[in-house]
Amino acid sequence: MSYALVLLCGGLSTRMGTNKAFLPFGEYTLIEYQIRRFRPYFEKIYLSVPEMNSFWAALSAKLDCTAIPDRVEKIGPLGGLYSCLSTVTDELLFFTPVDAPFTDAAAAVSLCQMLKQGIKSDTEKYACVLLHPTRGMQPLSAVYTKSCLPVIENMILEENYRLRRLLISEHTIISDILVPQEHFYNMNDMPSYYHALQMLAEKQPALFPPDFVPQSKQTIPYISFSAKSGTGKTTYLEKLVACLKERGLRIALIKHDAHGFELDQPGKDSYRLRKAGVDTMVLSGPDQTARLETHTAGEPSLNQLISSVEHADLILIEGYKFGPQPKIQLLRKGYSETPVGNQEQTIAYVSDFPYDAAPSELPVFDLNKPQDLAEYLVSCFGLK
Repeated sequence: MSYALVLLCGGLSTRMGTNKAFLPFGEYTLIEYQIRRFRPYFEKIYLSVPEMNSFWAALSAKLDCTAIPDRVEKIGPLGGLYSCLSTVTDELLFFTPVDAPFTDAAAAVSLCQMLKQGIKSDTEKYACVLLHPTRGMQPLSAVYTKSCLPVIENMILEENYRLRRLLISEHTIISDILVPQEHFYNMNDMPSYYHALQMLAEKQPALFPPDFVPQSKQTIPYISFSAKSGTGKTTYLEKLVACLKERGLRIALIKHDAHGFELDQPGKDSYRLRKAGVDTMVLSGPDQTARLETHTAGEPSLNQLISSVEHADLILIEGYKFGPQPKIQLLRKGYSETPVGNQEQTIAYVSDFPYDAAPSELPVFDLNKPQDLAEYLVSCFGLK
């Protein structure tokens, strides 16, 4: 029973700002790096692409792969599964995103072998998946057979594109193979890309010049929280910060107040001196230091504020919901049940009700379990 690899290359890369597949990764582009490392394990490699054009035709020929265009457009990874399973003659296909540079290739082969054995059982199996310790079944680190096509076709007809719907328990094998945490690492934005470069440099230093210093060493990872006013962002962040502090992390917070604010109180010496015309005030005491500046050239940008932060492992941002930074959307039943602001950069949702994030397949965390999001952020940004 033959098996092959599918690299999913059809993502829009909106959070990255450029096509991830062609980012430099060591000596090669990311897509070239992926193919080179999987080639010893898979004789045939397919590229799942949005459309067939001269560019993809030339590239797939150069890489000795076969490009398969989406037969149904803009339905996310499910479209790639459907197009590839309905096109190739191989019985088993292992799917992995092109932006998952540390997927364990040997584990991928083991999943194929496990599913091959499972097909012979009384209850036919058509999928074999790995289980993430906190996020559950991982449908994009899995192997599938053609026998799941009828289920996919029904999902498309129903316009339900969530991959986990495909993993019906009686037809799915949950593998007990142990893989390193980095197996599930995805490069969703530039900070995670820079961190991946650092991980690669530690694994394969020969791929980089001796003086290589990735930007991840210079840029503190950051994440913004967006919600309708009154949803409870600050209350939730209090609990999340406590969970992150339990892990020994240094946390910085940038909070935007569109209406302005006064930090020092009327009548205090610092207040009187600032009102007298002092442009920069530094307040220092045994336990804390504060710096107050009067803006003479307008409010600083979020990027300027982020770059000014030092001695922190993670920056949490409250507000700036229309900015381009990666965001987590907070939702509350009966008050704010839909995302706000610029949603293209959303990487996850936090909700106190069952929120359907289809077709994005982004994770949804329980508002009452901040420790789960803390674990996700630690994993996402490679924090220790």
